[in-house]
Amino acid sequence: MRGYFDDRGIQIIAVCTDTPEQIQAGKTKHGLQAIFISDNDLSFTDAFGLRNLNTAVRPPGVPGLPVPTTLFVGSDGVVLWKDQSTDYQQRSDPERVKAALSAF
Repeated sequence: MRGYFDDRGIQIIAVCTDTPEQIQAGKTKHGLQAIFISDNDLSFTDAFGLRNLNTAVRPPGVPGLPVPTTLFVGSDGVVLWKDQSTDYQQRSDPERVKAALSAF
């Protein structure tokens, strides 16, 4: 998918609850060429109302997790498309993302 996004001038920004050190250590794990932002205090997550309040879908001892969300944001900052999951382990299906991109 990397070439797919690069060919379209799309920048991926990933927000996660990992610390900056954890992000650095795992950055090559998935092969994703993205800007990673640490949100281990959930301030970004809370600012966008994306905290998963369902305590049954997060690991024990974790104070909170964001709802897995994929957004397409235009250069003007307007959200063009949004996909969310109710399971913290489930991310947007790549084929669904590609199909949504074809609409733009």
